[in-house]
Amino acid sequence: MSRALASRYQPVLVALHWLLALMIIGLLCLGFFVLEDMPNTDPKKLNILVWHMAGGMFVLALMILRLIIRIGSARPAAAASGSHWLDQLASLAHFGLYAIVFLMIASGFATGYLIRGAFQPNGEPLPDSFDVLPTFQAHAVLATLLAILVAAHVAAALYHQFVLKDGLFRRMWFGKRTFTPAGK
Repeated sequence: MSRALASRYQPVLVALHWLLALMIIGLLCLGFFVLEDMPNTDPKKLNILVWHMAGGMFVLALMILRLIIRIGSARPAAAASGSHWLDQLASLAHFGLYAIVFLMIASGFATGYLIRGAFQPNGEPLPDSFDVLPTFQAHAVLATLLAILVAAHVAAALYHQFVLKDGLFRRMWFGKRTFTPAGK
């Protein structure tokens, strides 16, 4: 059975893409620019960590929903750059975005589990540093990789839109979808 191709992504996927983009960038900024510089002895840190972790769990739910909808819906053919190597790299980068986001959530969840006593009323204090936790070390490395991938994703989209002028942004925005059978 041939699969239909669409001129744009499914509207729910479009909404999820942009919502997840904002949330992931926001959580990365919260981690890099607020939590990283805040000492673990600061009483506000625990509250901010709770919001950071809740945001991560919401991203997990949205990512699962996005993956399910993406698998079951018609989508445009892969955007071609004119370079086989760059097209292969783009495919790998998109897979990497999914993988790293899921690994980030897993490492964040595991770190939260290791410090769970701090979340109890009158609980244990946070450790002096999260750096002693291997799960946090993984979380920090993954955050850096994710930030690099997000920046590369944005750069590639801008390259398509403004250098190749192939209208890439239109595919990931709302509007009329037209369908054609795959292979035509």
